[in-house]
Amino acid sequence: NYEYMNAVIRARGTKLLGRGELRSLAFGTMEKLEIFLLGSMYSERYREQLALSTLSPLRRVENALSAGISDQLKGMAALARGEAILYLDLFLSGGDLYNGRIALRSIWSGSRSSSPPLWHRYALLDAAFYDDLWLRCPKAADAAVRCHEEDHGLASILGEAFRQIHGSNDLASAERRLFTGWLDYWGRRLSPFHDCNAGRMKEFLGRIADTWNFSIWLRCFMGGEEECLPEKTFISGGWGLSREKLASSKSTSALFSDSPWEGLFREEGERKPAENQRAFHLSFLEWQRDLYRKNLLGIDVAIGFGARVLSEWQDLSMLSAGLSIGIPPEDMERHLRPED
Repeated sequence: NYEYMNAVIRARGTKLLGRGELRSLAFGTMEKLEIFLLGSMYSERYREQLALSTLSPLRRVENALSAGISDQLKGMAALARGEAILYLDLFLSGGDLYNGRIALRSIWSGSRSSSPPLWHRYALLDAAFYDDLWLRCPKAADAAVRCHEEDHGLASILGEAFRQIHGSNDLASAERRLFTGWLDYWGRRLSPFHDCNAGRMKEFLGRIADTWNFSIWLRCFMGGEEECLPEKTFISGGWGLSREKLASSKSTSALFSDSPWEGLFREEGERKPAENQRAFHLSFLEWQRDLYRKNLLGIDVAIGFGARVLSEWQDLSMLSAGLSIGIPPEDMERHLRPED
């Protein structure tokens, strides 16, 4: 039912905010942002937050945005039939990857607030599960047990990562176990499908593997570490960066030459690793956003719409935080996404 699903999605896409509207909010006030939310697609969720008078304006806005974004993405997924259900579940489970890493890092560091963070609520595992990990599982062993009580393969994968923390106290190994387990989980589910839509989702998985490998490469070769070995350090299944090239390349130009990522970085001297990492993630997000106008009779439109919804969340979250602490509007404007 791609034709019907995409027609509905594209109609909803017309309600997403343009750069001009976001810029107007940047040059406004926190109060004006709140008034805007009351007249927007986030109004129902923001009115819920207004009933919680003990919360600060910033926290009210953050909660409303998190819930409103989840409503949009789950509403999109509810339109799917047949194979599209699998493909959109894969997209939404990126929230589980994010939430799982937050939970792992909090237990490893021993540092967590009394209230849970803003989870990505569109994830396949619900927020109540992640709240349990945050509030009721002070140790990695407790979290591993709670994960295995949950009847879901993604929870089991996270449980194995907590077991790694419990056994070795090695965060990098635990995150790697989570990441590879997540990629294998979805790779197995995609393997029976061979049409162009399945190919797109396999590319999506491969690009996610590239983001992981690139972050490791940055730490190894731009951070001064020389002992990285492909079979121990980089994960397989990447879309455009082979493990061999990751192990041998000493500059971004060498790494990306003759790869689908070529042209991502202009030669502007040495950038800081964090700047390179941000550029890579932004490139991945822009690739997803651009799918919105690709194959109008396939999964592209839904993935592109989902990425645009997440971009809007990033922009509005940045604006709400900036307005709350008085960041100059020109500085906030520079961080808004470009106009489509």
